[in-house]
Amino acid sequence: MQRQAFDAGYVQRLSDSDPETQRHFAQYFGDLLEIKLRPRLRSMDLVQDAIQETFVRVLNTLQVNGIDNPEALGAFVNTTSNYVLWEMYRHRSRTADPPRDRPSDEIRPDAAIAAEQENSEVREVLAEMPERDSIILRALFFEEREKEEVCRSLGVDSEYVRVLLYRAKIRFRADWTKRRETKPGSPSPLE
Repeated sequence: MQRQAFDAGYVQRLSDSDPETQRHFAQYFGDLLEIKLRPRLRSMDLVQDAIQETFVRVLNTLQVNGIDNPEALGAFVNTTSNYVLWEMYRHRSRTADPPRDRPSDEIRPDAAIAAEQENSEVREVLAEMPERDSIILRALFFEEREKEEVCRSLGVDSEYVRVLLYRAKIRFRADWTKRRETKPGSPSPLE
């Protein structure tokens, strides 16, 4: 974009509402203000609102009071947009919900580490189980596959899959409990 120099004639035509001058003003400063405001506002609608409000204030000031230094029109537009932006920030801070004093929704690091360790132990228990039990538990609980699909892949009917699933759960629970009882530092079930 080529830099534009402004003179008293341009500002006079702008304050007299000359359509061609207003079109040039809107395009020239609209592009510049968009570049300036886009990183500072969260949506293009807000950017366009800020640009329009800046234009309204600048044109109103030019028509009512004029401008002392026509060559400083660019600085005047920039300063006006700063005020508009500041007012938008101020309005948003007044209308935003006050922060609530509540626990964070974030997972604490120690809880995340404990969960990852537990997931690792679950994978180890599944790996040590008989293959058929491991396949059934993984397919139904981790992969969330349909029972009919699991029946087809194992070559059994749906009634027998229920029996196999029951047995696999019993084996997993027993292996998991045994692992937890022998794990150093874990509390004994009798304590």
